[in-house]
Amino acid sequence: MTDRRRALTHLASALRGEGAAPSDWTPLLGLANELLLAPSLWSVLCASGQAGAVPAEVADYLKMLHGLNGERNAVIRRQAMELIGALNAAGIVPALLKGALTLFDGPYDDPAARMMRDIDLLVPTSSRNGAIAVLERLGYRLARGYGESHHAYGDFARDGDPAAVDLHTELVDPRHVLTAAEVRRRGSLLHPAGVSLIKPSATDRVLHNFLHAEIHHLGHYYRGEIQIAQMYELTALAKSFGPAVDWAFIEARMKTHRLEASLHSYLWGARQLFGLAWPLARGPKMASRFHYLRCQVQADSLAANWAGVTWGNLHGPLAWHRMRALYGKDGNALAWRLRHVSQFLRRKGARAGAARLRRTL
Repeated sequence: MTDRRRALTHLASALRGEGAAPSDWTPLLGLANELLLAPSLWSVLCASGQAGAVPAEVADYLKMLHGLNGERNAVIRRQAMELIGALNAAGIVPALLKGALTLFDGPYDDPAARMMRDIDLLVPTSSRNGAIAVLERLGYRLARGYGESHHAYGDFARDGDPAAVDLHTELVDPRHVLTAAEVRRRGSLLHPAGVSLIKPSATDRVLHNFLHAEIHHLGHYYRGEIQIAQMYELTALAKSFGPAVDWAFIEARMKTHRLEASLHSYLWGARQLFGLAWPLARGPKMASRFHYLRCQVQADSLAANWAGVTWGNLHGPLAWHRMRALYGKDGNALAWRLRHVSQFLRRKGARAGAARLRRTL
């Protein structure tokens, strides 16, 4: 077992509330910081009664990080409230996504547990320009734009604020799998302190978590990369919202897009690491268990990881659900893929194709 695997074993055990007693806390703390899970670790240690068994210097360090994150989250919440209020005044009711939503609607009882980089804000496409105007009036400036066809317009930053604002018109780049329109339709209104926002349903929060971790952007499922922090949040969502999550709907939607194996692999990983009770009517596919084993092998071997990531960089963009969304029902998967590769090479050339295979970020 590698040092990283050992650190992950201890970290996962602690986050399950089962205690953690490594002889050396340094690797565990390093991994927790890398994954932005240190405040969650302290929160769980306290809630499970394990904090007293932690060495004093480790406890002081985790307590400090937890406290600082709590202060930062309180500022981010006020920042989000100001922005939502201004959007409401302009006739826009946004939806909050991912970390920002946890500050208003679970799954964490402790508001200092979740670390976040930005405020993910979803508005209808028709309201995008109005939302940009509101951001600019509040002093935000575009720090990084993604382009017109992207699922998000860009990141907006304001001097002195702890979080950027990631303005979305869709949730993920394979928007055909989960559209913003249906998420807004299934969501419900939340009115904290007089502002109005849409909170996605528990089912859509789980589905978004999975798609963002495994299928979106780089396609970590295809690359064989375990998204540990995302799996931890999935487990928290499932435990917090319980029967409100329609797992049959999630499974059926993934089956429609031939993403059932990736869903099973993701849930199996959450089960192995964080004790997620298996939520689906059918047990995990053997291929999904092997995929999780592949992820572990890649995590322990640079050579295996290079091969897995390279394969994923080829496989992910040519996945069945992407090809069908682009080319419709005519033809078959092989024809779609040959057509797609041919078009890519004509537009961008072989050098761009080689760079795509080598990409890591």
